[in-house]
Amino acid sequence: MIEKVLTNKKLITFIISFLIYVTLCFQNVLEPYNFLSIILFFVMYYGIYKTNLNHSYKKEFSIISIIFSFLLVLGRILYNFRYDPVTNSLRELLSIKSLVFLLGISSLIYVFLSIIVIRLIKYINNSNDKINNVFKISFIIIFGIYLIYYLIYYPGILTGDSIDEINMILGNVPLNDHHTVFHIIFLYIPFKITSLFTNNINICIGTITLLQIIIMSLILSYTINYLYKKNTPKVILIGFILYYALLPINGFYSITMWKDIIFSLLIVLLTIECEKLIENKNNITIKNSYSFIIISILVILARNNAIYMYIILSLLTIILFRKKIITILLMFVIIFGTYFTIKGPVYNYFNIAKSSSSEYIAIPLQQIGRMAYKNIEFTDYEEKEINKIIPISKLKKVYTPDIVDPIKFDEEYNKEVFENNKIKYFKIWLGLCIKHPVVAVESYLTSTLGYWYPGVEYWVTIDKIDSNDLGIKNVSIIPDSIRDNFSKITSSNIPLVGFTKCIGLCIWTILLFAYIAIKRKRKEVLYSFIPVIGIWLTLLLATPVIAEFRYIYCAYLCLPIYIGLIYSK
Repeated sequence: MIEKVLTNKKLITFIISFLIYVTLCFQNVLEPYNFLSIILFFVMYYGIYKTNLNHSYKKEFSIISIIFSFLLVLGRILYNFRYDPVTNSLRELLSIKSLVFLLGISSLIYVFLSIIVIRLIKYINNSNDKINNVFKISFIIIFGIYLIYYLIYYPGILTGDSIDEINMILGNVPLNDHHTVFHIIFLYIPFKITSLFTNNINICIGTITLLQIIIMSLILSYTINYLYKKNTPKVILIGFILYYALLPINGFYSITMWKDIIFSLLIVLLTIECEKLIENKNNITIKNSYSFIIISILVILARNNAIYMYIILSLLTIILFRKKIITILLMFVIIFGTYFTIKGPVYNYFNIAKSSSSEYIAIPLQQIGRMAYKNIEFTDYEEKEINKIIPISKLKKVYTPDIVDPIKFDEEYNKEVFENNKIKYFKIWLGLCIKHPVVAVESYLTSTLGYWYPGVEYWVTIDKIDSNDLGIKNVSIIPDSIRDNFSKITSSNIPLVGFTKCIGLCIWTILLFAYIAIKRKRKEVLYSFIPVIGIWLTLLLATPVIAEFRYIYCAYLCLPIYIGLIYSK
């Protein structure tokens, strides 16, 4: 009897369709009493019935579906209850509604995998098309589109962080490594050269922005050209050009003065260099790896947490290329030697202040903050020691699940106390996590939510210059009416445009293509995934914000590289 039920395709299809339909109704995607929703149910039933769900990948797809659906349900609960000081979010997983969601979403994902991913795995590259001047064509298109952003938002987009860097260049504040000295130098050179010819600070900023546009267009065009040389299909290359040129976030970021933009472009180059190491794995020498060495040094100097990603990359590189161990070790001696020499003696010589350790304890701060927010009982000793950093009564008020800054920048927060007693406070934090594991786990998952759950809304960019005392302001070269219409076109409210700003979805896509690479017997391509995956892991360990897009922007720029390499000949 049970066997007949399990082999009844019509019944199984109906159950799957019903679960998906109920889930979409619960999610307010469909209206249960809407006539069009009923029609969609039967269309869905027919489509699923015509799809072969009993294929050779069914066990793997089932596991993937369950994992992804669990993360979706968990993420949705954490996101909805993150400001609730009473509810145990993790216990909500056991509710009937959550279990229905889990079944419905896993069914939907399984159907998606069966329809789309199987075709991606089996896709055969038969392209032999030759294209002339790929680099030039790519550059003209990408640069031309970015230039429109430049003219509309001239001289660029600057936030508070950008203004801080300009103040360092002008000597208004001491130089420090919080925004990285590397990026300060990158801004300093064009700014000072331009200032030799004009005192107009807007023109100096405009020069920096234009330089960044040129660099970004060159690197992305180089990426397209590299994939072309790897025999990536023509239709995919065209898609990549449009992806880089037309995706609004790329246009906005091309004119935004953040270290994260240059860093992300360097990660693109490092990703390509990783692939080149694979190409030359039997002939790796210092001479033919100089570009890998130079780009590696620039990457770890461009952002402070990049060193942790690079440690992961170096360890895996040593394992993967152990047959060339002497050359590989020498490469990393040069890279790490240069890094620690600059960060140590050179910075000390020029009295450059290093970034605070508070930058790396965001998650522990958030965990203790959530414990205060949820009124857990601290011991007299814990309360006394925590009060030395910030009063618990104040911690409870300023705690915000989405970002650690309200704690870190509160006037009563005393970072010096922590800096001088790191081991003591580590023990206090660890003890609290052991005593209150549910709150600690809940806080961690909430703090990192946007990096693994594709349903978090958080800011991505702005379209103006923040208020400042330096006289830097937007002076559009394009009429305001055109600017207003352009803003509507690039709005997040337009279908698919807003969807492309979802960090969790991008990470899931990368992981999905990693799986596709394995099934297509292209495991060697996975080595080039390491820089982005490494950055993602560092954010999961120490992110200060629930979903800061610019921190993981490199993933969006590198996604076409992964796809191109998987489908290259």
